[in-house]
Amino acid sequence: MKFFVVGLGNFGSTLSIRLTDMGHEVIGADISLNKVESLKNRITHTVCMDCTDATNLHTVPLKEMDVVVVAIGEDFAASVLITALLKQQNVKKLISRAFNDVHRTVIEALGVDEILFPEEDAAERVANKLTLPLVDNSVQICDNSSMMELSIPQKFYYQKLSETELAQAKELKVVAYVQVKNEKSLWGNTRKIKKLNLDIDAETELRPGDRLIIIGNVKELKKILNR
Repeated sequence: MKFFVVGLGNFGSTLSIRLTDMGHEVIGADISLNKVESLKNRITHTVCMDCTDATNLHTVPLKEMDVVVVAIGEDFAASVLITALLKQQNVKKLISRAFNDVHRTVIEALGVDEILFPEEDAAERVANKLTLPLVDNSVQICDNSSMMELSIPQKFYYQKLSETELAQAKELKVVAYVQVKNEKSLWGNTRKIKKLNLDIDAETELRPGDRLIIIGNVKELKKILNR
């Protein structure tokens, strides 16, 4: 896929580098020459330009981009103006970052396809990690409900899934099993290799070190783990 990312601050640069590492083609733009120069070897393409100028945007092959992301973090006026200009270009998918409720209301009114709240998302993950230390990753689906990667608790070791409280929970569903193995590299370093198994049933035995993918109510999972 092809991405155009406007704003190469902490969020924009991390996103661009990650997308590039995943094999996608990324054009990263920023008004700061220092940022552009520092990232030119880590992102597919970087360009120093003022994206609040419509003339400059016309130099970018926007019609070829699958997704355009406005990742500007603090400049309210620039973010709104650039979002509006890109909306006028009828890009395939326009995603804009919001940093407060007023900002979200404005860019929502512009008709973007998706709004990102990276600080809120990060705070949500940290909060879950602090209150649910066995949850390695989580994605909020709606209020109080998430998809979670749960390290199997010691009290469930070698039990069948049907024997655990997870099987009886009304607002939780185990959808996959992740087998985790340690593998040594040629240099002797150990890394964890994960294998996802979607064919999980009531007879699946829960083993130390492995994980479960669970969808459902976060509060109910907390109760089960704290018992």
